[in-house]
Amino acid sequence: MRKVVLDSLVSLDGYYTDAKSQIDWFEFDDADMAWSHDALSNIGTLVFGRKTYDEFSEVFPKMKDPASQGWDPFIPETLNALPKVVFSRTLTEGTWKPVTFVRTDPVKEVARLREGTGKDIQIVGSGSIASAVIRAGLVDDFRLRVQPILLGSGRALFPTEADRLRLKLVSAKPFASGVLGLRYEPKNA
Repeated sequence: MRKVVLDSLVSLDGYYTDAKSQIDWFEFDDADMAWSHDALSNIGTLVFGRKTYDEFSEVFPKMKDPASQGWDPFIPETLNALPKVVFSRTLTEGTWKPVTFVRTDPVKEVARLREGTGKDIQIVGSGSIASAVIRAGLVDDFRLRVQPILLGSGRALFPTEADRLRLKLVSAKPFASGVLGLRYEPKNA
């Protein structure tokens, strides 16, 4: 069985975008690059919602000379090469490949992918997908970078209507920027 990893940046008050769906408050530094490098090292499939896929496809396939832009080259190279599963009711094809578009229930599809063999599955952003998969108890590894900002409102990363899910801390790492990198697993794991 493959693990399902949720990797997300989140505000201190639990939002992954602000009220205008902006993410301009994310701060990236060398510690973030190391965190992302580590997270992607064990990933075999990326899972996106349509909006996140659209946003990423405007950046990573077009990135030339990532190191000169402050990026660890491993990150865009890996994101570009990995198979992507995108949940969308409207898209049927995309330019950022390899990609498969899925119209079925994200919970059923992620559960099916999880039962397969190979490297882990990473959900990137995509709050509605993440919330559904969390509610279904399918996330094995919560990798959160808590940004030192209070947004007050926005799109919540975690489901608002869910049974309690107790987590156990795997690691906590403060970054020089004030970001706190946290890893949790479900307590019953």
